[in-house]
Amino acid sequence: MIDKIGVKTTIPELVAYKKLKPGENEIVECAKLSRVLHDKGLKHMDPNMVLYSDPSDKEGCSKEVLIPVDKKVDGVDTKIMPEMKVVFLVYIGANKPVEYYYDTLYKYIEENGLKMANEACSIEAVFQPDEFTLSYGSFIDEDTPEHWRNEIMIQIDG
Repeated sequence: MIDKIGVKTTIPELVAYKKLKPGENEIVECAKLSRVLHDKGLKHMDPNMVLYSDPSDKEGCSKEVLIPVDKKVDGVDTKIMPEMKVVFLVYIGANKPVEYYYDTLYKYIEENGLKMANEACSIEAVFQPDEFTLSYGSFIDEDTPEHWRNEIMIQIDG
């Protein structure tokens, strides 16, 4: 279900990040980075994000995982995500494939006469639910996907 769609300007934000190698899974690598942050005593905030520098369905897509943090710490790569003007869509649940939401965003961009920027292809963000019901052996709450809030952002000119 689409919760919100529109245009916004993001704020500069300190993030811990890891550039992924081809074949590395963004969910697994985000979980590993979260563990490193926890072990180093860093406070990390929602959302966990994946920055796609190429279309996400492109073979060998260049991507990195990003997690907002409260400060820099030795042994963790950090950077400031710059302010960006983006078209965004927030959806809840997993009843439609992510491609449906991308298509909706591309249609919104076209219908509103907006132009995509070249700096980053897209950012996908996942906001964790307030309550978890984890399956045995799971590190994601796959039993209640209807509680997860996801956001897709596409940078635009202007």
